[in-house]
Parts: sequence; C-alpha cells; structure tokens
Amino acid sequence: MNGPSFKILYLMTEPFGMGGVQSDLKALGPHFVSRGHKVVVACPEGDQLEVLRKGGVEHLPFTVHFRTPGEFLAMARSLRALIERVDPTVLAPQSIRASWVCHAAARNLPVARVTTVHNIHTNANALMAGVILNRASHLVIFESDHEHKRLLRLGLSARKTRVIPSGIDTGTFYRVDRKEAPRLRSLIPGIGPETVIFGCVARLSGEKAHKDLLAAYAIVRKSYTDTRLVLVGDGPLREDLEGRSRSLGILPFVHFAGQRTNIREWLNLFDVFTLASTRESLPRAAREAMACGLPVIATRVGATREAVREGENGLLVPPSNVDALARAMLHLLFEPDTRRRMGERSLAMIEERFSQSRWFDDNEAVYRKASLLAGRHAPDEIGPELLRTVTVP
Repeated sequence: MNGPSFKILYLMTEPFGMGGVQSDLKALGPHFVSRGHKVVVACPEGDQLEVLRKGGVEHLPFTVHFRTPGEFLAMARSLRALIERVDPTVLAPQSIRASWVCHAAARNLPVARVTTVHNIHTNANALMAGVILNRASHLVIFESDHEHKRLLRLGLSARKTRVIPSGIDTGTFYRVDRKEAPRLRSLIPGIGPETVIFGCVARLSGEKAHKDLLAAYAIVRKSYTDTRLVLVGDGPLREDLEGRSRSLGILPFVHFAGQRTNIREWLNLFDVFTLASTRESLPRAAREAMACGLPVIATRVGATREAVREGENGLLVPPSNVDALARAMLHLLFEPDTRRRMGERSLAMIEERFSQSRWFDDNEAVYRKASLLAGRHAPDEIGPELLRTVTVP
C-alpha cells in the first residue's frame, strides 16, 4: 500500500440488500480492507450483509429516519455517539439526507466528510441538494456527469466536486467462450441454437418498467416467433408481471428466472440486454452486460446515456414509449452483425471508462488524502485543505 491507511465510516439510509449503492460498497469495502484500511458501514440490516462481513467490513446497525426538527436533532446525537465510538478519519455518507445528518453530528469533529452522490430521484430533492452539500460536505464525489452537472446548475460549488464513475469487475463479468453456448442455453427449456434472447437483470419493481418491456416484447413476438424474453430478479411486482404476460399471450415465452447468484452465466445467455427503466442513475446492470459483450437497449433517463451510446454499443429510446422500445428490439433482432459490432464496442467502453481498478485507485486516493488532513487540521480547515490537495482526472 502506498501511504498511510484510513478508517472510513460509510453511512447509508437504505437497508443493505440489493441495489446500486450496496453493490458499490460490496466492491469498495473489501478492496479497502485488503489494502490495509479499516471499513465500517452503518445502515439498517439487509440480506447482503454477509458479503461485507466475509470481506472484513464491519457493519453497525443504524437507521436514518426523522420527520421533525426534534427527531433530526435526536438522530444527530445518536450518530455523533456512533462516530465517537468508531473514531473514523473519513465520514462517507452515501446520500443527501445522510450528508445533512453527518454535518449536524460531526461539524466540529476533526473528521473529513466526503459524500458520494449516486442518484437523486426527484427534482424536489435536487433543488435543495446543492445548498445542503455546500454546507454539509468537504468534498462531493459523483458517479456520473449527469448528476454532477445537474447539481452544479442548482448551486453546488464546482470546486467541491469530483466525478469518479464506478467500475465493473471484469474478473466476475466477462464474455465466456462460445463453446459454452449450448450449456448456457440449457438453462431455459425449449430454446434452440438460433433463438434470439432479450434479457434484463433488475429488481421487479415499478421504476424498472418491466410492464413496458413485456408490452414491447409482445409486439416483437408478432413479427418473429423464435425469440424469448428472460427476466432475472425478483421483487414485489412478480405476480402482477406474470399476470400481464398471461394477458398479453406471451407467458410461455417469458422466463421469470427469479433472484440468481450466477449473473454472468445469465448475461452470457442473452443476445441483447434490455432495460426499460423510468428512473436510473448510472445503471450497473447495463454495464455488467456490457462487460459480457452485449449490445444494450435502454431508456434515455438519468446517466444511462453515459454508458449506452446511441448507435455505438446500443440503442436509446424514450421512457414509457412501448412502440419505440419494440422498434429498437426488432432492429437488433434482424441485424446480427450490428449486435456483434455493438457488443465489441461495449467491451471496449468498459475498459475505457468503467475500469474497476481506476475506480478503486481514485477513491482510495481521495480518502487517503482526506484522512491525512483529518488528523492534522482543525475541523474548519479540513475542507479548504482537501480541495487544495485532491485532484482526480
């Protein structure tokens, strides 16, 4: 390890289950531990905590929930007690709400506050985000240019920001040898060697808009029958989506795979990855599909266009537009050479922009410099010093 170690306390508002923020911490946390750093995650319980623990990351149960000023102050006092117990050199809140509570709890403590912004779901939240982060954080890391530019327009100081796109583990997600195709296709009964498979890996929840994907696929089936749609993931809408498939007459051709751990194998089964979301940040599932050499059809929301370049490695369509989504699916269905070309470009883009090693190194550099300042400067001096010393391409 180059340089001294740090002790980082991540604060999340959501349970540690499936999700983009959780996936980031499942990668970053164990990596930092392997590099000699101490990593603690404070958040509600969740079904993915064992991954953290196996990687040497400590979890502390903590829930950020308040509705009144009195509840906010009580929450800040509880968090301060936790911070004093952990004694971190870096506080790393993973949302705007967590940042505000961290500021209230630790503004006069000698600890650096570095926020990571993954996604701001509503415009109402975004309107206050710049103001809050200007006060609450010494430095703000953005995973996408989209959210970065959005908050700069709403008043966040550019000096306090850095963009570090999260990376994809190409040791886990990669294109397998073509000789594996028959075995992979055996995962689904009844498909032949020429069957074109559209697939999606996502939680079965409203914002992923599987209902639009099902409706688009129903149109595709009318034009070409040797196709399948495979949905990997589970969630509250599974029963409803199965019912929609039945009413559309496509249930025999839609495979609900449920929650899976061997995601790489399922991705390599697909011919086209398709994401119909109405809300996204920088979609990890789409980038994992890219690492497996797939073309991607996605909706033009959030930072999706930073991963999916129209005509290069995929196609972009307006959200909630079933006809446009169906046209994109049909286009790639009948153009196997285009699918291959786009898949090759997907692989190149992962290395060019979404390298996991670069993501690890850039985050580690920020946290190490922040940690050094936390031990040497007064609380009100940490922010200016951090902005002076931290540079990330």
